Amino acid sequence: MRSMRSAPLASASATEAVEAVRPEAADLLYCLAAAFLPPPAELTGRAWCHALAVDLDELGAELELDAAAAVRALRQMAATPAADEPWLVEFSRLFLVPPVAVTLNTGIYLEGGLGGASAQMMTQCYAAAGFAPREDFHDLPDHVAIQLEFVAVLLERAAGGDADAEAMAAEFVDGFVRHWVEPLRLACERAADRNRAASVYASLAAFTRAALDALV
Repeated sequence: MRSMRSAPLASASATEAVEAVRPEAADLLYCLAAAFLPPPAELTGRAWCHALAVDLDELGAELELDAAAAVRALRQMAATPAADEPWLVEFSRLFLVPPVAVTLNTGIYLEGGLGGASAQMMTQCYAAAGFAPREDFHDLPDHVAIQLEFVAVLLERAAGGDADAEAMAAEFVDGFVRHWVEPLRLACERAADRNRAASVYASLAAFTRAALDALV
């Protein structure tokens, strides 16, 4: 997934270098964002889990983050017979097929509904930063993946010399992401007895929270 991550969606402004932000931090957030998007239809669970486990293991080591629990969950899933199925099937069962077991639209966790003030505020943050979702992204602005990609873009700008981007990333994470990432993890845990993929995503949510605490 690291090699498949999205290109930056907006250019960085030329300001003094921000030495505290490493490019690998952006790479990690791109990987985590991609993990919460529907995978290619032909990709098996084994291939998806293996690729993400390799990326998280590598990036965790580079950033001195403990990715062991997330990597272990991915490798355990990859070793099951169910991993021969397309991962999109498991993803859809958990996140897409009604009644949806776990939602990736975070307005539910923040406000108890969709299209509320939080989604509008996120849209304003994206616009202020000159960020726009890719044309193939068809979901609400409060989707987990688009928020993590936005943070990745800001960290990439900061690593490239944009002194304001790091502060913007911290403000966005503090204002939104830290408020929904634990409810997302808990929702995945509650769904684990009915959905094989839920424990994997619970581990990914927990690692996302820990990574943001360390990096932003």
